Amino acid sequence: MLPADAFGPCRGSGGDAGLAERELTCQSFQCSGERCYQDEAHANETVTCHNETYCELYRFSSTNYTARCSSACGTEMCRTNSSTSTQQCALDCCGSPLCLQLNASSYGDLPPATAPPTTATTTTTPRAPPRNGKVCAAFSCHGEGCFKGKKTVARCIVGHDFCEMKKMGLNYMAGCSRACKAAKPVCAGGMKAACYQECCPATLKASCLKLDGKVHVNSAGQVTPAPLLKLMACGVVLLLNYRGSASLWG
Repeated sequence: MLPADAFGPCRGSGGDAGLAERELTCQSFQCSGERCYQDEAHANETVTCHNETYCELYRFSSTNYTARCSSACGTEMCRTNSSTSTQQCALDCCGSPLCLQLNASSYGDLPPATAPPTTATTTTTPRAPPRNGKVCAAFSCHGEGCFKGKKTVARCIVGHDFCEMKKMGLNYMAGCSRACKAAKPVCAGGMKAACYQECCPATLKASCLKLDGKVHVNSAGQVTPAPLLKLMACGVVLLLNYRGSASLWG
């Protein structure tokens, strides 16, 4: 018989008869810093999922983590066969209310061994990172068009002023982002590499992501060509009028 942890940190069952009929509650937050998901302040940050049947803790980097609702545990897990990946991956994925462990030891996400400190330390109660009041759709799902109709949102932390949806193969992930100008490459037809499907300035009222299957990337600091062409056309008209007037009076 296989051991209980033979299938890694993807726990719970998404196939329970009553699971799809009730709304799932998951921890929901974004944080920055090494193993920041362990902060006790995040345990009470929750969201009610809409149509998603799993809770997921996703690592974008060693200092950037997101807890959210997810449609499937199909994303590559960080820990497989007792080894832990340092790439973008899911640290935890489970199918029951508030099931994320948020514990680095459980995930094998531990720092290199260091000598114990020789001086006494003072324990302080961690605080949740400050929010900027803006919201973005926050989810991960698998399959073409799986993102359509997603309603789960998350509040962005200070410094994350944009919303993005990234495509990785058939996996889609949405959430808050630092800047749209970093949204490269932009998705194109038949593209298999990781790319950005949408990126837009976050707002206070609702997520700016359209989730309609089209590419919408609004890069900060870029000037769209249409207004520029209009400005050039106006300049040409003014120049021609000036020359016409000068010839009449000359």
